[in-house]
Amino acid sequence: MEIPNQRMGTAVIVLKGKKVLLGKRKNAYLSGWYGFPGGRVEEGELIIDCAKRELLEEAGIKVKNLEYVGVVRDQNIGYSFLHFGFIFRLGSEQVKNQEPEKCEAWEWFDLSKIPEKTLVGHKAVLDMVKNPNTPRYREVSSI
Repeated sequence: MEIPNQRMGTAVIVLKGKKVLLGKRKNAYLSGWYGFPGGRVEEGELIIDCAKRELLEEAGIKVKNLEYVGVVRDQNIGYSFLHFGFIFRLGSEQVKNQEPEKCEAWEWFDLSKIPEKTLVGHKAVLDMVKNPNTPRYREVSSI
């Protein structure tokens, strides 16, 4: 059965040691809040390809492999959004703000000290990373 107003996207957790990359959003849903690189899956696009594309488009990081984390269903007013979470462990790659019109800046935060104003669905994906023995599917609400 098709779910009306179901949207899908990706969230890529970029790790560097015990730090995680977050971008402060602007000119978008919840401007001023933080989120991971990611975005909506385009028609006909594989979810993994969306994650790789968004990471390159937003942060200038080209990757071959990502590690799947899990999926989060985020309930909003009038629709729900599925976040497919992935991890990338940064090596020598450089992070660049490729979309300054959508992101104020990319910043590194300690895994235990992420900003309060981080997207709810993205926090749930990060929780799966921090707690690997928990379910790989979550239901959250941004309402």
